[in-house]
Amino acid sequence: MVFSGLSPTDLQVYRFGALALAAGHDVYGPLPVPTGSNPLPFIYPPFAALAFLPLALPSLPLAAVAMAAASAGSLAVTLHLVIRRIWTTASRRVACGFAVALSLACVALEPVRETFSFGQVNLVLMALVAVDCLNDRPGWRRGILVGIAVAVKVTPAVFLLFLFLRKDFRAVRNAVLSAAVVCGLCWFIAPDSTRRYFFGGELTGASGLSGSPYATNQTITGALNRLALPPSWHEALWLLLTGATVVLGVIAIRRADRLMGLILTALTGLVISPISWSHHWVWIAPALVLLGGRALRAANPAALGGVLAVGVIFVVAPHSHLPATNGRELTWTPWEHLIGDSYLLLGLAFLAWNAFRPLARRGVRSPATDTQPAVSSA
Repeated sequence: MVFSGLSPTDLQVYRFGALALAAGHDVYGPLPVPTGSNPLPFIYPPFAALAFLPLALPSLPLAAVAMAAASAGSLAVTLHLVIRRIWTTASRRVACGFAVALSLACVALEPVRETFSFGQVNLVLMALVAVDCLNDRPGWRRGILVGIAVAVKVTPAVFLLFLFLRKDFRAVRNAVLSAAVVCGLCWFIAPDSTRRYFFGGELTGASGLSGSPYATNQTITGALNRLALPPSWHEALWLLLTGATVVLGVIAIRRADRLMGLILTALTGLVISPISWSHHWVWIAPALVLLGGRALRAANPAALGGVLAVGVIFVVAPHSHLPATNGRELTWTPWEHLIGDSYLLLGLAFLAWNAFRPLARRGVRSPATDTQPAVSSA
């Protein structure tokens, strides 16, 4: 993998935000310009700046290696959880071996390799959510890690929907309380930055990035902005498509077992978010492992072929081969829109398929422990 000269752009922004917080400066004010990039704002909650502080202390190359190691470990942990749910008879050693091997293979996926390239935190957040929601240990207080993930980056709040639909209300409570406690801590450490983020417009997109028509923004909002429709048409279509997606997501999540439901929740959040860069789609890695594993267990070559085809699309990243930047997305032809919105369209199709396919054709299910909502301890 390539780390842009060991100067990952997003990691640099994380470090700038952390150093600003440590110095008592405005985290959301002007920051130094990352090497090889344009000026970029820090758009995460204040707790993220606090959490990134250890990465701001060493040199940038060393921090880049540390972030890459954390991301690689997080991916392996997530895939290990998936593998243990697909092949319940596999020993821990065998599952770990497969997790490492599949993690190496998944680096070929564009969302994963770009997460490494940018020094992004996506894989770490995915692991926090997966460990929290897929852990069956007695006494595990489900929801706490989800709350911490929300405090780092607001978008994992979509997993509260997953916990709610599974009627795991204690986990919802734990997630809300843990996020509130962490954010409250930041209020005492950096009151001005915390106030600006939550009440000064940063949370709602004051940075100007929200809804970007840039090709890598694989969301409903991004796709509509690339069409450059009249405002009235844009708003009507956005309401219709977003509302329909939420309904499809709820239906699909309710019908799914815990593992598939978690992935469907992530997918719902990705497509309805104002902005989901292509490197945010890292949940494709556990999704492909899950679907591929179930296709193998069911001896279904057609399903396995479909999984491989989707994997190829996420390796190739069709949007990256189309005219982009400086508004060139606004001149795409209909075919280019179809190709350039491939992640979004595949995501919507998968949600619809899981919402409406006959239950009798669901294939091989996860262990029986997934068929009923799991209630976490207090």
